[in-house]
Amino acid sequence: MSDGDLVFASMPAGLIAFASSCGVPQEDLLRAAGVAPEVLAAPDELVPYASLFSLWELLLQRLPGEPLGLRYAGCIPVSVVGIVGHVLRHSETVRQGVAVYGRFCRLMDPYLRITLEEHGGVARLALEHEPRVVAMAEPIEMMIATLARFIALYLGGSARPIEALFRHPRRHPPSLYEEAIGAPARFDAGATGLVYDARLLDAPLVGADPSVRDYLVRHAEQLLAARAAPASAATLDARVRARIDERLDHGDVDQEGIARSLGMSTRSLQRALKDIGTSFTAQLDEARREKALDLVHRPDLALQEIAFLLGYGEPRHFYRSFRRWTGTTPGEYRRARVR
Repeated sequence: MSDGDLVFASMPAGLIAFASSCGVPQEDLLRAAGVAPEVLAAPDELVPYASLFSLWELLLQRLPGEPLGLRYAGCIPVSVVGIVGHVLRHSETVRQGVAVYGRFCRLMDPYLRITLEEHGGVARLALEHEPRVVAMAEPIEMMIATLARFIALYLGGSARPIEALFRHPRRHPPSLYEEAIGAPARFDAGATGLVYDARLLDAPLVGADPSVRDYLVRHAEQLLAARAAPASAATLDARVRARIDERLDHGDVDQEGIARSLGMSTRSLQRALKDIGTSFTAQLDEARREKALDLVHRPDLALQEIAFLLGYGEPRHFYRSFRRWTGTTPGEYRRARVR
């Protein structure tokens, strides 16, 4: 487990809510997670993966023998898995949904891998995870039961697996698995996953909107690329500045959009920039200054148009900034350069 591994804050927040309903004191849960309540309240915030792992450790210690994974799967909302769940929700078929879910599941859990195998009219969704989580078993049972529940939900409640597979031994009565998953469960199997009739893969998902899916996939690809970028590729302020420069030509620069393109929440971006002695406002101001000094030399552009290109809602705000940068007005600066 790397210190740099991150998950959406919605994941430990959801587990804390569930554990609290099971009688575990919230202060103990927050202490185990090591994450401030205000951070957990922002679902797209990125927090250490270790927070989620520590919560599962605490639950298994406080509630030994309880079917925690199966119970949590029955109430976990799609919002907990963030954009990944919504991409699945708006995929046109189960096959398409499983493919994008498998591709983007690393955004919500850096160690989760889901693959699809087909053979002889049978489709198997195989799930893999890191050894320590596999040894816990309860998080694995939660993931399998949740995936089965989501697929059934998006197919109008009619899609049931043929069976569920688990590598670990059975921990609870068989009836609990069948109730939570909608199918019998087989244990001490050679794999962990869900087995379906392969014909189900091309069934249309109820209420899917392909245009929404396409938008979400583009956003998810940006998040995945940002997470995969090596930290040494560029400093954060340089990456922020590059994103601002890309968007400034269109006058479409907002902190939330820049943060999303970097795979971060707005709050995470604010804190990270503060830690290196800068801010989004400072980076935007510097980008505007450099671009303004370039554009003001172009006589074909009216000063009001330059203000618009730099993202200012009112020209007077541009004039005020320009005077702060140069000690003179844009018009005076232009005339001095023409002479």
